[in-house]
Amino acid sequence: MTMTQRRRGVPVTANPRQGVRVQRSAALRRTEAGRIALPLSITQNGKRLADSELVMTCDAAAELYAELGRVLAEAGHPAGGAAPCP
Repeated sequence: MTMTQRRRGVPVTANPRQGVRVQRSAALRRTEAGRIALPLSITQNGKRLADSELVMTCDAAAELYAELGRVLAEAGHPAGGAAPCP
C-alpha cells in the first residue's frame, strides 16, 4: 500500500522508493490476549522508518477476511490458493 502526500503535490506511485509505504513484514501471529497481529513495516522513500503491528480481534480479522475475499472475487480472482493478482 502506498500513501503519498498529495497536499504537497507528490503523485500516487507504485515505486517502492517514493512516498510512504506500509507493507506486511512477516506472518500473522496470535497475541497473548488471543488477538491476531499483522506485522507491518513502514518506509519512506525506501528508508525503513518503523515496524508496527495491526492488532485485531478475531471478529475484526474475520471481517477483513470476508472483505478481501469479496474484493478478490470482484477482480476475477478465485479464492484459496489461487495465483496472485497481476
